[in-house]
Amino acid sequence: MAKVTLAANEEIWDLLDDEYIQNFLGDLNVNILFSCVNTNKWKDDSWVEKDGTPYHIIKLPYEVVKSMNKEQVRALMLEKTLERLQQAA
Repeated sequence: MAKVTLAANEEIWDLLDDEYIQNFLGDLNVNILFSCVNTNKWKDDSWVEKDGTPYHIIKLPYEVVKSMNKEQVRALMLEKTLERLQQAA
């Protein structure tokens, strides 16, 4: 089952919707961490654990997300998720 987690600054936390992405992915065996923090320390990354589960860190642009509404952020999260899964395929 898909697992989606968040790492985000408090002021944009409510804009991110991990449940929306998790429900979209359903039973897909994948773990995704969305990073939306006001720092350059996080970066996109992907790897596969020993049990075969793929993990993906998807960095969302903090300043862009900050200026969006929740529906726009959901669309961005879905777009980035689909891009990453397509790259990994």
